[in-house]
This record gives sequence, C-alpha cells and structure tokens, in this order.
Amino acid sequence: MNYTVCNRALLFIEDDEQLKREMVSYFSPANYVFTASDVDGAIDLLAEHNFDAVVLDLILNNSMGLDLFKNSPEILPPIIILSSLDGEDTILSGLTSGAVDYVVKPCSMRLLETHIAMRLLPKEEAVLTFGSFTIDSNARTAKYRNGPISLTPSEFNILLFLVKNRGKYFTADEIYENIWCAPSLRTTTVRAHLSSLRRKLKAAMPESDVIRTEFSKGYCFTGEVL
Repeated sequence: MNYTVCNRALLFIEDDEQLKREMVSYFSPANYVFTASDVDGAIDLLAEHNFDAVVLDLILNNSMGLDLFKNSPEILPPIIILSSLDGEDTILSGLTSGAVDYVVKPCSMRLLETHIAMRLLPKEEAVLTFGSFTIDSNARTAKYRNGPISLTPSEFNILLFLVKNRGKYFTADEIYENIWCAPSLRTTTVRAHLSSLRRKLKAAMPESDVIRTEFSKGYCFTGEVL
C-alpha cells in the first residue's frame, strides 16, 4: 500500500508558525498547500478552494478548532485533527464532531502523511454508485439524481460506513465502535445521527428504502436505489 500524498490540495489549520513551516516544507513539493491560523481564515479558504483534506489543530489563537464543524457553511473535506490534547474524551469529541482521524502531537511529517493518505482513496475509487445515488468518499458528498443531499460530517461518516458494508447489518453500538474506534457505552449519539440521516435520505429519494432496520440485527444499507 502506497501511503504518500501527491497532487492533492491540502489545508493546514495551525497557529504554531514553526510547525506550519515544517508542514509547508514537507508537503508542498508534491501538493498544493494552503495554511490558516484560525477558523475564520480557514472558512474563507474553504469557500475559495476545493480541498482534498484538512489538518486541524484544536487550540488556535482566536478560536477552537471544533468551531470549524459548527461554523463552516461549506461541505467539509476529510478532517484530520492534529492536537497535543490526548485525553480520551477530547479525542472522542473530535471524532464524533465529524473528523475522520485524530493524530496526537508531536508526530513526524511522515506519520502525518500516512494518516492523510489512509483517508484519501485514489480518485477513481472514491465514488460509489448505486442506481441514481452516488457517494464520494473524498469530496464527502452524497447525491441523488445529481441533486446534493445535505449531511453533517457525522451523518456522512455513518452513511459511508454502511455503504462500504452494503448488505450487512450493524447495531448502533457496532456502528459507533467501528467508526470511532471506542466503546459505545450505550450512547444515543449514533441513534440520533441515524434518525436524522434516514429522514434526509427518505426526503431525497422517497421511493427508495436504502437504510433498513431489523429488530436485534440493526441497520443495513441495501444499495437498492431507483
């Protein structure tokens, strides 16, 4: 498996100037690299460019990194959190907010590149199509008959997991544990996201029942789309 990142548009949201220079020096020879020091600056860049991935620090000069998930009007690309905060609750908060990965500082640029590469499929493999429904794991978009389906980052993460495991049933706890790699502790988080996700999918394609539920078995993406 090749864990290098090439020809990608990357946004690093970081206020440590030395670390930012290291990121630019390491990634810019083979990629299109942009940087921001706070969430407001990042939101401006997200409105102007289509990024393949974002690396996000949690503690910034004028803002908290998680505000990006709350305040950005744009569809967010894959977000990899890079933070010195290593508490389990903080990591879970970042992942359940919609990040696809969490890396603890300090880490080498090579390790960070591996984490980014693992979250970015080759572009020809990123788009999955079922009838008139498409989901793009890199762009993090879902469409039905070319019309976008507006999903939160966590809703998209759940949908993508179910799509990749089409035809298999998972309980809410199993979904949580697979996506966020932590014990679910019987949390209602996934059930709330699933309820909203199913409602949005049904509104977009009322004639198709793409996520089915079965008592004691859980939730399943059928792939049966008209």
